Amino acid sequence: MAESNKDKPEFPRLLVCEGPEDKFFFERLINIRNLPRYHIWHSGVRRGQRGGNTKFAEAIRLFQFERPKTFRSLNRIVIAADNDETPEESFINVCNQIDEFFGVNSAPKNPLEPTKTKPPVTVLMIPRPGKKGHLESLCNDVAREQDKRIASHVDDFMSLISAEKWNDESRFGKAWLRVDLAARCKNDPFVPLGVVFTERRHDELIPLHKHVSFNEIAKVIS
Repeated sequence: MAESNKDKPEFPRLLVCEGPEDKFFFERLINIRNLPRYHIWHSGVRRGQRGGNTKFAEAIRLFQFERPKTFRSLNRIVIAADNDETPEESFINVCNQIDEFFGVNSAPKNPLEPTKTKPPVTVLMIPRPGKKGHLESLCNDVAREQDKRIASHVDDFMSLISAEKWNDESRFGKAWLRVDLAARCKNDPFVPLGVVFTERRHDELIPLHKHVSFNEIAKVIS
C-alpha cells in the first residue's frame, strides 16, 4: 500500500467521535483553547454521515488502514460518545467495540480510565459519566446564558407544546437548542450545529473559549 500524503504522524493522538457536528466541535474547542492537537475522525463512513456509537471500531480500523504510519505512532486514542437516554448501556457499547478491536478484556471498567492497550484508549462519555444527554445538552447551558430573555421564551414554547411529556431528555435537549438557535441566529434560523462551530460569525451563539460546561472535556483532551 502506497504511503498517503496525509500519513504523516505530526501529532500522535486520535480522537474518534460520533458524527460531523461532534468533529467540528472538537476541532474548534482544541483550536480556541490551544489544546494538544489530535487527528479527529467521526464514525460515519461518508463525510457528512453520522456514524453513531456503534461504529467506533470500524472507524479506528479504517484510520489504521488508511494511515498505518500515523497509527503506529499514536500514544493515545480518545473515544467520545453520547450517553443519550441510557448512559450505562452506551458506555458498555463503546467497551464492546474496544474489545472487538484490541481483544477481549481490553476495555476499561469506567469512563476516563485509560486502557492498558497500545495505544491506550480513554472513553469520554458526554455530557459526563452517568448523566443522560449528548453534545447538545452541554451547549444548552451555554446558549441559555448568552441570552436569558430568549431562553425564557424557549422554555415557554417547550411548555406550550407539552415537551415535558415526551419522557425523553435527549429529544427535549436537542429540540430546546434548535429553537434557541433559530431565535438567536440572525443569518439563518436553520443554522446547523456544525456550522455554529465552523463559521466565526457564529462564535457568540455557543462560545467555547471559557464556559465551564466544556472544562471537563478540555481537561480530558489535555
